[in-house]
Amino acid sequence: MSRLQNAIERLKTQQLSCIALKGDDEYISTERGLRPLMKPLRVDPDFFKDAIIIDRVIGKSAAFLLIRARIQRLHTIMISTHAIKLLEKHNIPFTYEKEVPYIINDTQTGMCPMEETVLNIEDVEEAYLALENKIKALMMQQNP
Repeated sequence: MSRLQNAIERLKTQQLSCIALKGDDEYISTERGLRPLMKPLRVDPDFFKDAIIIDRVIGKSAAFLLIRARIQRLHTIMISTHAIKLLEKHNIPFTYEKEVPYIINDTQTGMCPMEETVLNIEDVEEAYLALENKIKALMMQQNP
């Protein structure tokens, strides 16, 4: 079994949300949403450069982060149509298991607020700033 196949299998059978393979190093996260990608990128914009990413769910917001991070390739369990179009536009190689029209929010009542935030954005840096602003706004709502 290849290292990539092994990582895909571990993502599916363990409570993991994201695995990044970069050289001999491996990054693993169990956090939800954009946290597995956003936290390391805030510290080091090159954290995922040339990495192979294995993730559970990729919407357009996560796709923007992966493009900005300059990953090598992606495998995801579920991907939104918006993310597919964006990754294709930026020539990021990817494979997936299930395509959905959009990523659903936690309450299953509509679109994920992060995907909705970048839905009409095409510029990578503009999307990154919009996501940072949305995260700050959501955190202020939770901790007034």
